[in-house]
Amino acid sequence: MAKDYKPLDLLSKEQLKEIREKRDWINVVAISLNWLQIIFAMALFFYFPNALTFLVSVVVIGSRQFALAVLAHDGAHNLLFRNEKINDLASQWFCAFPIFSDNRPYRPYHLAHHRFTETESDPDLSLSAPFPITKASFRRKVFRDLTGLTGFKRYSIAFKSIFSSEADNLTGKVKKISDKFSGFLLTNVIILTLTAIFLHWSIYFLLWWIPAFTYYSLIVRIRSISEHSVTPGETNLNNTRTTKASLFLRYLMVPHHVNFHLEHHLFTNCPWYNLPKVHAMLKDQSYSDKMCIENSYFSVLKKATSG
Repeated sequence: MAKDYKPLDLLSKEQLKEIREKRDWINVVAISLNWLQIIFAMALFFYFPNALTFLVSVVVIGSRQFALAVLAHDGAHNLLFRNEKINDLASQWFCAFPIFSDNRPYRPYHLAHHRFTETESDPDLSLSAPFPITKASFRRKVFRDLTGLTGFKRYSIAFKSIFSSEADNLTGKVKKISDKFSGFLLTNVIILTLTAIFLHWSIYFLLWWIPAFTYYSLIVRIRSISEHSVTPGETNLNNTRTTKASLFLRYLMVPHHVNFHLEHHLFTNCPWYNLPKVHAMLKDQSYSDKMCIENSYFSVLKKATSG
């Protein structure tokens, strides 16, 4: 591999200071708006129950669940809030735990991905290595996503990880299981209780878990493919991809500028809301020709399914 670029190779100290600036209020608003949209989508179907409102609600809630995952990811990088304790508290209890995620094991795993991107030591290598695949194979994967099979597999693995906790005795085992499971359980009991009080208990199962098992799975797959699959991989400017997206697509599939994935890898201490600024700075510095940038997700999928 040719030379990898360090932050100071690409931007000045003044620019680095600018893009690393954290503004806590943005994430207060972002987290709040995501939850308000989830509430609105649940209420939409409850008050106007039909096939169309159900489909709209599933898409909106699935996309907002993924938006919470993106914010939890920023929390794993300590980028949500300036105060570390508030950062961890907010990212866990308002973003990660409700969608059955946990930044405690995720953080070291994900930082290893950044350190060893697209090498044999990359824990995420299996997500990009199989590509390109055939169109038929991709259709089968999408079918599994939309029918909930992918989600079932994902949550089965997560539950198995929780209940296979090793300990010297039963008390230690129960403590480890409780430590892993309590955040998810408490946040989901709260969601279930609130939906039961203000709407109906069935809304929790219809419009919290069905989106998580279906549309959320599809988003995660497409995002995963777009980030590292079928990239040149010669330097850290092109072993990760940024994909341009319309405002509509950014809402439905790639919220909080997660499509600027190359910029995130180059500057891991840059909050999500500054990533477009980084993209513009690199373009002004004439790095665009060296960067892996795709004009659309359709073109990414075309490359990824050319096998």
